[in-house]
Amino acid sequence: MKNKKLLRYGEAYLYLLPAFVLLIAFIYYPFIVSVIKSFFLTNSFAEIREFVGIENYATLFSNNTFRRSILNTFKFTVVSVPVSIVISFVMAMLAGKMRKCSPIYETLYSIPMAMSSSVSAMIFKIIFNQNVGIVNKTLHLHINWLDDVSTAMWVLIIISIWMHLGYNYLFILSAIRGLPKSVLESAELDGANAFTRARKIVFPLVSPTVFFLLCNSLASALTMSNLSLILTPGGGPGKSTETMISFMYKASAQSSNYNLAFPAAVVSFIIAVMAIIATFAYEKKGVYYN
Repeated sequence: MKNKKLLRYGEAYLYLLPAFVLLIAFIYYPFIVSVIKSFFLTNSFAEIREFVGIENYATLFSNNTFRRSILNTFKFTVVSVPVSIVISFVMAMLAGKMRKCSPIYETLYSIPMAMSSSVSAMIFKIIFNQNVGIVNKTLHLHINWLDDVSTAMWVLIIISIWMHLGYNYLFILSAIRGLPKSVLESAELDGANAFTRARKIVFPLVSPTVFFLLCNSLASALTMSNLSLILTPGGGPGKSTETMISFMYKASAQSSNYNLAFPAAVVSFIIAVMAIIATFAYEKKGVYYN
């Protein structure tokens, strides 16, 4: 009996064991190594040579490109995350009721989720092309969107919003369709219009799902580097699209300057964790659990 109880108790942990092994091997261990080496002077092979304390961090924060990358990352996150969630919520509200054509627009709304970031980036690169892009053709403009300091980051933000719409939409749509119909029908009988029902009833009821998407989107936005590296490999005009992670990647993979790469990784992690922790203030005030 004791063996059976022990097996039943440990069964769940056995299922989780492969995931724990992968997390430790590919996330926790490399991160701990990065933290340790960030306090040492290393060579181009990331081999420790000399203890320098916080000197690497002082050098990092004296780097104008890294300071600019922090501001760029915050700008990217502050705009792309809430806009993507709001648009996804509106799309989910419009698609909330099951109709004969529901499978068609549900599939169309979800297409961005099935596209890889590299493919999406190349599609939008053509869309915003100065000579043949549909944006310039339609608006009768002649803007070099990705080579202009004032527009390059906004192009990346637009692409990111589009890429996350499908994922956010599916989660919010599932939450809306899981709501009790009696609550929505009662509000409609009481005279509440569509906007009032969405703001006062639907959104509070799906707020746990929105909170999950907010945390997930924050983590993704604060660690974004793929769009910057694909569309603006040099960090954009005036480093306007350089992010913290793209800076770290270039310092390590391209320049083999691990004295900047290791502290940049640690600082990026701390900023991302602090941002996610800050969202829990929203959980206490704006998330309603049934």
